[in-house]
Amino acid sequence: MKRISFSLPVLLLLSLPGRAQYKMSAQEYVDTYKQLAIRSMKEFGIPASITLAQGLLESGSGGSRLAVEGNNHFGIKCKGTWSGATIYHDDDAKGECFRKYRSVEHSYRDHSKFLTESPRYAALFRLDPTDYQGWAKGLKAAGYATNPQYPQLLIDLIERHRLYRFDQPAGAGGLLGRHKERSEHREEYREAGEEANIPQTPPRHEVEKNNGVRYIVSSPGESFASVAAQYNLSITRLLRFNDLKNAFPLPEGTALYIEPKRNRASAATIHTVEQGDSFHSISQQYGIKLKKLQKMNPIIRRFPPRIGQRLRLR
Repeated sequence: MKRISFSLPVLLLLSLPGRAQYKMSAQEYVDTYKQLAIRSMKEFGIPASITLAQGLLESGSGGSRLAVEGNNHFGIKCKGTWSGATIYHDDDAKGECFRKYRSVEHSYRDHSKFLTESPRYAALFRLDPTDYQGWAKGLKAAGYATNPQYPQLLIDLIERHRLYRFDQPAGAGGLLGRHKERSEHREEYREAGEEANIPQTPPRHEVEKNNGVRYIVSSPGESFASVAAQYNLSITRLLRFNDLKNAFPLPEGTALYIEPKRNRASAATIHTVEQGDSFHSISQQYGIKLKKLQKMNPIIRRFPPRIGQRLRLR
């Protein structure tokens, strides 16, 4: 079977310390958690610089009580929807309820979901992912923090530690990755149109198949809504076909299935886990439903796959 490159930057599986053993310097914190922030940007569209700056500020470079005892690096409180473990800490009021996580990775993941799933932060995702100043001000305006200096504190951290170098422009990543050849083709198409002074219209989708399932690769400026409309689908169905729960700003070069994936791979039988792989990325790579892939691998399905593990595909 010809392997299609569906490089999906979902959660990076790193062996990171779950609890701080000593007071980290800001640079040590950045070096330790930068990959998690970059992964969050590629998957959710949140600037890595913002994620790192918030982690630095809210956790005191990983040394706060919430970070050490609760793995909570972003000061996220329980709120009404939280059903996980908790830790109590004095903040705006005495003994407030905060979320407690099994690991720092879970804290970073929940921070991304907290921002993407709440309507109050929706306007932030219309900003360019490299506009860290806009994001810093937008977080305060949306009510993330009560400190009136919060935006400037984030901006100062970003500029002092050059965290902006981890940010990527829109379209540089994406949930299902980029198809390099198509990106190069679009660039050639754009340049040719400019030279000939021809009004530019994005090329139509080339509907292709993987494991017998049809998929397309998004063009510049598209969204989940526009893709769904083109193929007479609801957004809910399009998300379900790709094992996603929520829509987000859709980067150029994102591969999306437009019909249900299969229960198993048609040709390949085993996948050896590589760096950056997750159950979701593997399910997309082979056109297999996520739940079916996990069901075929019951011993490890409750934990993220590790590099070198072999997963059944049929």
